Amino acid sequence: MAASLQTRRWTRLLLAVLLVDVFVVPPMLAIGVMPYWLAAVVTTASLLVTAAALAGHHGARGVILTVAVVAIAGHWLHGFRYDTDAVAILAVVATAIAGWTFAGLFLVDAFGKGRLQDRLIAVLLAYVFLGSAWAQTYHAIDLAIPGALAIPEKAHPASSYIYFSFSTLTSVGFGDIVPVNPIARSLAVLEALTGQLYLVIVVARFAGEAAISRSPDG
Repeated sequence: MAASLQTRRWTRLLLAVLLVDVFVVPPMLAIGVMPYWLAAVVTTASLLVTAAALAGHHGARGVILTVAVVAIAGHWLHGFRYDTDAVAILAVVATAIAGWTFAGLFLVDAFGKGRLQDRLIAVLLAYVFLGSAWAQTYHAIDLAIPGALAIPEKAHPASSYIYFSFSTLTSVGFGDIVPVNPIARSLAVLEALTGQLYLVIVVARFAGEAAISRSPDG
């Protein structure tokens, strides 16, 4: 089913908000130039806009709203009232589950019917959600098994896990953050494989489709 005009607008807004939430907010938190409450507002906005952008998945609305609300609640509880290890793990796991769920749904949109431009945006959103979900997964493992990842920063900010995740997903691998625990190592290998398969299976397909659509005979 083709996306409605309203859904397209939410999707484009989500792309902007998500990039800020994933790549701008965490480092600003890490260096102390942004208060946690403002970061929580941005994350809340990102999750709510995601729910609106995925409104076309009528059968999954309950799941979408549930994972979004739980992730939002976890962020606010962890940041302001119940700053314990258990709540921290809950918040990170809830955010990871939301990321995996949203990535899967946007991949469904990417391979569905609709305008090529809309589907390409879905491909990009799915990729960012995948990287974010992996980051939250590493964070959860490092909280549950301290020292699972060797990270230079003593505080282990969220930006470190995002940096490691996208470095692994893109196969850049700078090597300053190293998975030490066997579980973390296995996940890092799996993420690197996921990144390569994403390029081969998903991105290459749509790049070819875009080239065909621009050709005189397309």
